[in-house]
Amino acid sequence: MERSVIRRRSAQQEDALNGMGSEFRKLWVGSALSNLGDGVSFVAIPLLAATLTDRPELVAALSTAYAMPRLLVSVVSGAAVDRLDRRKLMAGVNLARGAVLAVLGVLAGFDLASIWTLYSVFVLLGLLETLADVSAFSVLPTMVKTKDLDRANGRLAGAQTVCDEIAGPPLGGLLFGIAVMLPILFDAASFMVAAVCFWWMKGDFAPRPAAADSPRPHMAREIGEGLRYLKGHRLLRSLALMSFSANLAYMLPFSVLVLFATKTLGLSPTEYGVILTVSAAGSLAGSAAAVKVRQLLGTGRTIGGTLLLGATAYLVIAVTDSVALVTSMLAVYFFYTSVWTITVTSLRQALIPSELLGRVAGASRTFSLLGLLVGSLCGGLVASAYGLRAPFWCGGVLLVLTALVTFPLLGASVGEHQEAEVEAEKDMVPSE
Repeated sequence: MERSVIRRRSAQQEDALNGMGSEFRKLWVGSALSNLGDGVSFVAIPLLAATLTDRPELVAALSTAYAMPRLLVSVVSGAAVDRLDRRKLMAGVNLARGAVLAVLGVLAGFDLASIWTLYSVFVLLGLLETLADVSAFSVLPTMVKTKDLDRANGRLAGAQTVCDEIAGPPLGGLLFGIAVMLPILFDAASFMVAAVCFWWMKGDFAPRPAAADSPRPHMAREIGEGLRYLKGHRLLRSLALMSFSANLAYMLPFSVLVLFATKTLGLSPTEYGVILTVSAAGSLAGSAAAVKVRQLLGTGRTIGGTLLLGATAYLVIAVTDSVALVTSMLAVYFFYTSVWTITVTSLRQALIPSELLGRVAGASRTFSLLGLLVGSLCGGLVASAYGLRAPFWCGGVLLVLTALVTFPLLGASVGEHQEAEVEAEKDMVPSE
């Protein structure tokens, strides 16, 4: 049976979720601000791209320019996170993201930007986001107790939903209507303020190697160590493969969702934006309910059961023309993704040793990013060959198969993990 690692408890863990001025609040505020900027740019940058070129393939390829660097450097970013102070890395990366967007905003404001400028910016942002995400994943377990990870991840996910999916897009459209550069500069400012929040976090966020007095091995060897740990850990390996499958299923229909909404359902662009905003309430509800769902069903059944819930939402959308029903099912799907992501993220954070958090997280993230990339490519091909409903059928069936394959393994492996956690908690109680 694989042993879980007993983490160091600190004063910052005791009050991370409670009390005014806690370190978690700084992380939460910084994450919320950066997500608000992301939501603004989600609308503004495609609108900017549409003013720079009328070639759809060039606009669509921006997503590839953003995703490909994240996929290629995810493992390397994880190794960097395990070498550097994670708090300083988060602050520095967000400051760099703000600087990149500030330059873009100024260029756009003076009509000096081109579509190739956007490609360069998206490549840089993709590289920086990988470092930011893996750093945030690695910082949280040092701030809160293992039993509070679900709750902390839920609060972060709730802030992301409100800022990125609900408040950000309409604000981005409003600012873009005033001036092209305004939403981009707003996003730049949000990253810079977030960097200040992360810099102000107190505590020791530097990773601790297994042998503090030994020389630092070559980065390639450290990357190999993280990959071997992921390969040898049955539950983490299963979660990585499951993330690939779930993200593949997600992108199959979502890569053509705008076409399904406008061509099959006959929605206008404004109506399409409305159903996305309304359905985002499912993400918010999932963020709030994740802890209770896991406590009610258990970790394994929550992970497998929510996969089936997402499959049901897809299959209903595949057979209906009702806009109201499609909106409701999208909300159900977003509820599943929030609960599933929070549960899986918390489980990973509890399983991975502190000194390996970055590397194993980076390796696991590679599977997720690969699923998104393959899903986006396959979604267009499936829709072209079999119609715009076909990706929903394929995504739903894939989620069902993923749940059925992983249910037995999850039940056994999660049970072993929970037993190990109980023993670890017993070992931490001082003897009289």
